[in-house]
Amino acid sequence: MKSVKTLAYVMGLLFLAACSTYKSKPQMNYYHGKNVPEGYIKVLRASVGEIEFQIQVEFTATQMQLYHLVLEGDNPVAEGWFSVRRAGTPSYTVTLKPSKGLAFEPGKTYRLCIGLQNPQEVQMTSSNYQCIVDYTFVFQEKS
Repeated sequence: MKSVKTLAYVMGLLFLAACSTYKSKPQMNYYHGKNVPEGYIKVLRASVGEIEFQIQVEFTATQMQLYHLVLEGDNPVAEGWFSVRRAGTPSYTVTLKPSKGLAFEPGKTYRLCIGLQNPQEVQMTSSNYQCIVDYTFVFQEKS
């Protein structure tokens, strides 16, 4: 009987430890992916509340949607799933808005990271997120 109580106690501690390691806002290391050549990603419009990219990078035919993040260091400022379909054009556009309480700041350096998964999915098994495309830029307002 004593061993059953001990086992239940240990299981409870393991459960609490597992729950305490999960974070709804994961602290991830966003590893640089392939840097794209000049001109393959362009900022079409930019304000403190929104940025629009034109992306001319080719992905595999099976990738219909990819996860796009604008990062300041390893901190996501804006993120979301976007279609990479082109409808007969050589590029697609993505418009990202900063998360609640955040804004793009002129003169700051950001990265556009395009990945295969939502970072919260990756956080369940790893703290490393692989960007398959990486584009570093200095934010400037543009209309």
